[in-house]
Amino acid sequence: MMTPLIRARMALAAASAALALATGMRCAHADLGAEISRAVSATGLKKARIAVSVRRMDGAGDTAARSLPSVSILAGEPLVPASNMKLVTTGAALLTLGADFSFRTRLVLDGDRLVIVGDGDPAFADPALLAESTMTLPNGTVKQGITVEDLVGAWVRAVSAAGIASVREVIADDRIFAREGHHPVWPKDQLGESYCTPPSGINFHVNALRIWPQHVAGGAPDLSRMEPAIPGLDIRNRASSRNRKNDRNSIWFAVSPVDGSLTAHGNVRQSYVEPVEVALVDPASSLALLLAERLKAAGVAVGGARAAVAGDPAPSGRTVGPVIESPLATVITRCNVDSQNMYAEALLKRIAHARTGQAGTWTDGARAIHETLARVIGMQPAATFAVSDGSGLSRANRVTADGMTRWLVALAGEPGAGPVFADSLAVNGRTGTVRKRMNDIDPAHAVVQCKTGYIDGTSCLSGYVTAPDGRRYAFSVLANGLTEPAAVSKAKQLQDRIARLLADELKRDAPRAAMGG
Repeated sequence: MMTPLIRARMALAAASAALALATGMRCAHADLGAEISRAVSATGLKKARIAVSVRRMDGAGDTAARSLPSVSILAGEPLVPASNMKLVTTGAALLTLGADFSFRTRLVLDGDRLVIVGDGDPAFADPALLAESTMTLPNGTVKQGITVEDLVGAWVRAVSAAGIASVREVIADDRIFAREGHHPVWPKDQLGESYCTPPSGINFHVNALRIWPQHVAGGAPDLSRMEPAIPGLDIRNRASSRNRKNDRNSIWFAVSPVDGSLTAHGNVRQSYVEPVEVALVDPASSLALLLAERLKAAGVAVGGARAAVAGDPAPSGRTVGPVIESPLATVITRCNVDSQNMYAEALLKRIAHARTGQAGTWTDGARAIHETLARVIGMQPAATFAVSDGSGLSRANRVTADGMTRWLVALAGEPGAGPVFADSLAVNGRTGTVRKRMNDIDPAHAVVQCKTGYIDGTSCLSGYVTAPDGRRYAFSVLANGLTEPAAVSKAKQLQDRIARLLADELKRDAPRAAMGG
């Protein structure tokens, strides 16, 4: 005979079981949170600030409001995101410019001037993208993998074919962006590095010069091999070509911020196989000079070449030759997979121009991104973000792990932007900055699409862990104050560990998902 107390206990147990079945992952979430907390503690990092946010996403229609946090550890604390800032910038670019947007760089015949009209395209003449591009040559042959010379040559041939025998000048109009130089709070001791190159309204060859120094016995090294081959570039060669026992390859270039001149220092013991990258201070002028020189070589008389100035009229006239287009999807993929800083800054300024109609600035771009955050995830979560630049080089940027996962969930719910954004991220064990990380996650169970972030003392990883059937977690792991021995390595191990835990959780949950639980 069953007593009322026994019946009550059995009813409670049945209700609990039904509740667990209905809520699916609730118990699993608790276990997941405990495992992640243990993983954070196991790093042994006493001085670091480590924030973790994980949100379960069960469908394409998920929003930041619907998707409740599964794990939250210091998730409301504003921290430096490093290159995780690119997730904010690229997402805002998709929402502002549209997933179908393409940058367009044109050559226009305006009276007796040839004007290169810039659109702020960071991918214009990017050597990595040129190597993957094709071009149909005048004889009908399709060339796989093209160079800067091929690209400029297409314009030169078009000018000649149009019967243009002379022009007063070649002008590079980069005024879609304000000429602000380097960001004011970027690290002063790193401004000469190629990863600190500021954006331009005409970005050219990722705003970097490639030089292959060659050993010359008994003299200064040969610095003549470079790409692009900028006419008249001032290089002061103070380097040596010694090959004594303790000599090594150590050449480096000081770049004048005033006129872009280079001074070579150091030594070339052996000829360089890989190039040394040096910042192009004025990419617009460099492109104008190169085009003018190639036009002259083709028999077109050119009076001069320069960048546009404030008093120049807006270019008008007919387009000559091909319009060079770069789809936004290609741009944000290069930005996120390869963590290209200049790309992110160009996107920020292009967002500013789209919103204001004026020359894009860092200030207007930061304001536009913050407004987008507020619209998409709400005023209160957006208030925890501080937007200083687009790439994460600035230590004045701040995000919260909670805000980051809200942003990731909201982006995934955008029908046009969501898939493009997710596809722009690096994939564990395959591409970009995580091609050698998280190799032990079986792609049959889950794939990690993510963005790394590193500057001194900071290491971050945010993105998605997705099962083949579409079940997904958004996650963000932000670590600041990494000053202890091997702290950065331990932070990366933690990030990878959390991604593996999420992949394991998706694998364990697969039977319930298949039953609709």
